[in-house]
Amino acid sequence: MAVVQNSYSETIRPAVAGMVANLTNADADTRIVETVAGIGFGLAVGQGVGARGAVLGAAAAAGFVGISIRDVVLDPSDGDTYQKGSTIVVLTEGDIWVGTGGAVAPGDNVVFEAATGILSSLPADATHFAIAGARWMTGAAVGGLAVLRLGGALPSA
Repeated sequence: MAVVQNSYSETIRPAVAGMVANLTNADADTRIVETVAGIGFGLAVGQGVGARGAVLGAAAAAGFVGISIRDVVLDPSDGDTYQKGSTIVVLTEGDIWVGTGGAVAPGDNVVFEAATGILSSLPADATHFAIAGARWMTGAAVGGLAVLRLGGALPSA
């Protein structure tokens, strides 16, 4: 009989991008994806053209509406991406695991990159917008996973 698996990890991975970390003040909303390439898990989501529309990232801090939540019932062939026209679940308040675009530390401020929706604690500038009321709850190296807390204070237009 052929060996199916000859090695394994002693522990499971603690999280994946877009996984809700806990239910501390958790609140979510649903929207319709307008981005042609879709929106991956654990990324910043912005206001789309439609009233309930969602796009990857945002052109300004005021356009931020939340972080995309992982959905385990999506078609696996979609590569962990909400496809254009599909319903996306967006965390508007609470704790969520995200991949980091730079090293982050607990308590750091949070910014998102306008075009990619990737989150980090880089200085805010013309392409990186601060998220009001958000902070890092855990630390991580570049490309690592960390818990981000959204305080529920979404920007006003």
